[in-house]
Amino acid sequence: MKTIRPAAGLGAAIRQVFLFELLWKLLILGAVAPLFQEIYQTYVSSMGIRFNGNVLDVFLNLKGGVLFLLLFLCAAVVIYYEYSVIVNIVSLCRQGKDFRLPQVMRSSLWSLGAMRGWSLAIGSLYYVLLLPLVHIGYVCTMSPWVVIPEFVFEEMRKTGLGVAGMLAIYAVEYAVYLLLLFVPICMILGCRRFGKAAADSLFYWREISWKSRLAILGTLVVWERIATEIGRFWRRKPLGNDDFGDYFLKNLIHSEAFRTDLLHWLVMNILQTAAMTGIIWLLVSCVEEKGFHASLQPNWSEDTDALLGILGRRWGILWAGWRARLRTTGWRLAALGTCLLLTMWLALSSWQPPPIHAPLAIGHRGCIEAVENTLGAVLAAQERGLDYVEIDVQLTRDGVPVLFHDRDLRRLGGRGESVGEISWEELRTLPIQDYAHQGADARVASLEEVLVVLQNRSIGLLIELKPAAGDAGGLARAVTELVERYGFGERAMFMSLDYTCLMPILERHPEWWVGYCLFSATGEIDRTMQQYEVDFLAVEEALITSRLVAQAGEQGLPVYVWSVYDDERMRQYLEMGVSGLISDYPDEVRRVVDTYRAGHQGTVYRWEGEGAPLQKDSAGTK
Repeated sequence: MKTIRPAAGLGAAIRQVFLFELLWKLLILGAVAPLFQEIYQTYVSSMGIRFNGNVLDVFLNLKGGVLFLLLFLCAAVVIYYEYSVIVNIVSLCRQGKDFRLPQVMRSSLWSLGAMRGWSLAIGSLYYVLLLPLVHIGYVCTMSPWVVIPEFVFEEMRKTGLGVAGMLAIYAVEYAVYLLLLFVPICMILGCRRFGKAAADSLFYWREISWKSRLAILGTLVVWERIATEIGRFWRRKPLGNDDFGDYFLKNLIHSEAFRTDLLHWLVMNILQTAAMTGIIWLLVSCVEEKGFHASLQPNWSEDTDALLGILGRRWGILWAGWRARLRTTGWRLAALGTCLLLTMWLALSSWQPPPIHAPLAIGHRGCIEAVENTLGAVLAAQERGLDYVEIDVQLTRDGVPVLFHDRDLRRLGGRGESVGEISWEELRTLPIQDYAHQGADARVASLEEVLVVLQNRSIGLLIELKPAAGDAGGLARAVTELVERYGFGERAMFMSLDYTCLMPILERHPEWWVGYCLFSATGEIDRTMQQYEVDFLAVEEALITSRLVAQAGEQGLPVYVWSVYDDERMRQYLEMGVSGLISDYPDEVRRVVDTYRAGHQGTVYRWEGEGAPLQKDSAGTK
């Protein structure tokens, strides 16, 4: 590698950081992240997979807690080392010192000494959670971002208290981030532990000039504004580390979304790496007066060089032995066998079954055109030509299945009781309204009313069962009896977050289309779904990846995504291969699905039905 000259400057720092980031991303995405994932998945599979509210059960024991803690701390160390190399490169370039990248990478190992004791525990929260959550200034490969699931904020936006809570979360998040902005610089260049580095960070904010403060804050604001504008233009969900695992080749060949998103990933990493180098350049300039500089010759360098020299000689002897064996056993034969195995692996890795059925447009809680989960919302979805309408069903105190989402009536009805505490006669007279229809004169609908109205209409129902504690079986039986009475089984799909609520339906009607609704999971689809007798997955948007869709397709499971509000993401998920979009906006989701289907008329599906789930015989065979 070329030696950096004293007059290198910021441009040379950016070039060297680019080179390091290229090598580092190859290492993390190709080896380290898959290793972490395999360790995690092996443990989860041994304990039994958990979904939704039960995901924490896997780690609420000594072995699980220790494993999670070790992986979390190891991830923090990996992230800290990446920042160490980058900060040291910038500092050396500012000093005009000659160096080679391997020297910096080797000397940066000893910056890890700051991550010990309580510094490791507190620093892990900072490096693994806070910095990726803000995602401005510092960007790492191991944990590029942490995202609060959209469905959490979507529910919070529906009440004034929820909006206030969102603003409070953002305010605290950014305030803590800014106050601790100098922490990585102080830990790496000053060999400070986290507590001392945090105090130093506050000190530097007080001591630096207003010009420096404005330069730092202005640069961060510009970064945030540019990122926001890019986000408005490019609204698709970015690729995560899981997308670069063993499904990389398959997705690259078969997923048009993956190819598009990979190009965006490359461009954004180039921009973010350059911007991060610039930010660190500013921060390092503020601490240099206090003697914080990178060094290529720390006190331990002689011992380290000796140790590395021994390891290098050992490796040379081992490699020479392998080369001698290859010469004696025939390297051509070995190369031929390797090529054959590689060809077989590539063929198997790139094969993918065709999608299960043409994508469906599904309304969420009816649709946005009327108060959610009311008869008006269901009819509005039908009038706009949707294939299905998703509704939430609970039991009243006297056992009547009604359409209602929340556990209590506060948001829609202004009362504190739950649906299960009120009789149907009382509930049906209660006026309700939601955030989009203030002052609306709407009423709670029963499932029977909906089935009666839809008898002679074309739309189907995606019924989500939301049982209260202890009434899963009762809710399943009540819904099943009504669907049987009105002969709606062939036009209905059933799902729930509670798998036990689905079991009575599966036992009584194995031919019906029954699926699992997921907002979190501890295991991978390919290792778990064969344990469940389900026909489809309804997956919260935050969980959707090209890998998950490909795994579900291999298991013959269509994936329906909830709840999608952006038309660009709708297109992205369809390009990934999902089988249905669940959205509040009926016109938008209908238009996007129709446009996609018109542009993919040559697609061969495993089942060619129109606007209805794949039907099975009475034995449940597809």
